[in-house]
Amino acid sequence: MKADNLIVEARAKIIWGEEASSVRHFLTSSGMSAADAEAKIKEFIVERNEEIRQAGVRKSYIGAAIATGSGILLYVAAKDSGTFFIVERAYSIGLFVALGLVGIWMLVKGLIYVFRPESEKRSITEMSE
Repeated sequence: MKADNLIVEARAKIIWGEEASSVRHFLTSSGMSAADAEAKIKEFIVERNEEIRQAGVRKSYIGAAIATGSGILLYVAAKDSGTFFIVERAYSIGLFVALGLVGIWMLVKGLIYVFRPESEKRSITEMSE
């Protein structure tokens, strides 16, 4: 396998969340020196962590927006029961509480991605689901 193709394959494996030890074995068994393989793996891990952090920032903003919006609507629904929600007020409040919990979960998950990207083992593409 050509060296360029080898590097591209190793980068893809790291981005997909494969363990560094298996990628190291793949590189060294394909003829790359252990020192070069280790340097490339560290470079790819840094790149992966940056991508995870960026996804975490996006997820945090979306989660904060959802939690804030549902909190405002919950406040309005609970305070002004006669004008905003005439029928099925309890269902509306339940919906806003559920949305708020989803927003808080997204915010917490995003903050984990930002501060501990190495804890995420899934592929970067799977994280956005």
